[in-house]
Amino acid sequence: MEALVNAVSEFLAALFARFGYVGRARRRGNIRDELELLMLLRDSPAYGTESSAARTLSEYITGEVERYAGVEPKTKVAWGSVTTAAIIGIPLGYLTYKLNQDGFSWISLLPGSISGFMLIGALGLLFNREAPSDEPAAESE
Repeated sequence: MEALVNAVSEFLAALFARFGYVGRARRRGNIRDELELLMLLRDSPAYGTESSAARTLSEYITGEVERYAGVEPKTKVAWGSVTTAAIIGIPLGYLTYKLNQDGFSWISLLPGSISGFMLIGALGLLFNREAPSDEPAAESE
């Protein structure tokens, strides 16, 4: 009987957490605890405000507050990847152009497709700046 009651209570807790009726107060409590820890780190002579631990914890707290408030954080553009895609894609695109200058050549499909994939990848890196979330996309309301 006790196992049945535990199973039902766990099911209800998971169901309520799924719909947001429980769990938020705990997240606020965790944010408060993390803010207290950040203040202790900043006041500490060993760490201070410019230590990597204080900066990392501050960024984490900012992300948690944004997630709790429902703000969609934006990621930074990966300029190294965009540059790499341009360095590979532009010469292959030019090669495709030169191969097809006197008429279509089947061999131009290889560098042309690679160049196209690099273009699509670079555009995806530039314009898709939503941060990946821990929750599936179907949960957003």
